[in-house]
Amino acid sequence: MKPWTKLLLFVGIVGLGVIVMMTLVKTRPQPGKTDAGPAAPLVETVTLRAQTHRIEVNATGSVQADREVLITSEVGGRIGSVGKNFVPGGRVQAGELLVKLEPERLELAVARARAELARARSELALEQGRVEVAEREWTLFDDSNRNGALARREPQLAAARANVEAAKAQLREAELNLERSGVVAPFTGVIQSETVEEGQVISAGQQLGRLLGSERFRVQASVPVDRLQWIDLPDTSGEGGAPAQIHQPNTRIPRKGHVVRVLGDLDPEGRMARVLIDVPDPLTGPTPLLVGAFVDVHLLGRQLGNTLAVPRAALVGEDEVWRLTADQTLERRRLDIAWRGRESVFVPVGGGLEPGDAIVLTRLPLAVEGMPVRPADAAADPGT
Repeated sequence: MKPWTKLLLFVGIVGLGVIVMMTLVKTRPQPGKTDAGPAAPLVETVTLRAQTHRIEVNATGSVQADREVLITSEVGGRIGSVGKNFVPGGRVQAGELLVKLEPERLELAVARARAELARARSELALEQGRVEVAEREWTLFDDSNRNGALARREPQLAAARANVEAAKAQLREAELNLERSGVVAPFTGVIQSETVEEGQVISAGQQLGRLLGSERFRVQASVPVDRLQWIDLPDTSGEGGAPAQIHQPNTRIPRKGHVVRVLGDLDPEGRMARVLIDVPDPLTGPTPLLVGAFVDVHLLGRQLGNTLAVPRAALVGEDEVWRLTADQTLERRRLDIAWRGRESVFVPVGGGLEPGDAIVLTRLPLAVEGMPVRPADAAADPGT
């Protein structure tokens, strides 16, 4: 094939392609026209209503024993028996015998003290007789010497009487030591530790164990100083304090208590106020409250009447929300917040919102004033 023939063939093919393309462009279907703008975003809303809400002050704390004592013996001796409940974890009642010393040595001390008292009384009787003799003898002398103290043996008589009183005291002490040979629980509680065995010889004042009162424990909780004004503080007798709920980790049922004291100083680390919460019957129930445990504390504070609970999820920044207008557009509102709770903030009626207002819960990164939205089914007011 000649070169000029190939050129003509190429030009013909290209021309045919151009004609086909132009035909396809002219005959393509035209898109339908619409006047609708961009679709309004779908948002979740909540409708507010005025209620009375109770403030809850959240804190953390640790469990402490309300009563704690070291068990010691006032007298020394050999341990004759140990109470069956005097073991770590044992529950004891007030007045229950914990340790009993062998009584023989103490009984002998009582017998010696009684004999010494009898001897002192005998010496006193003899001295009284000597005084009577001295009185008769000195009547023969001059009256000027009749009232002399030495002549009438007054010092000797006073010494004999003092010996009797000393013997009485020694007898009473020996009897008390015999009575105290049995160590009893001063109050109802649980034994935390014990260090005695039957047959062991102990000395006076030796530590035998530790007893914790089981009728009530206390929780020391740290609370920001500015939140004390929202809870009821106890009076001088410890009554009238705010109720509290104590949540121990990994337990479902909280324990109830109430504030009984506010300590007079701040926590040196967090600079927060410290309150003591009384918790009765801490060892009852399926999960006892244990000394040393860290717990969550919810203090029930005062009530806020005629307020709106705004979910924290609706907040824009610190104190603003998007309100849904009647024509379903966004309106930015600044709130006068009376209290910030864990799940909601509380706004008085008229503090930026009114009952019946719908606010947006959905996050809208590009939201602007007047932006149209499509509300989903409005949720109920979450309350507190």
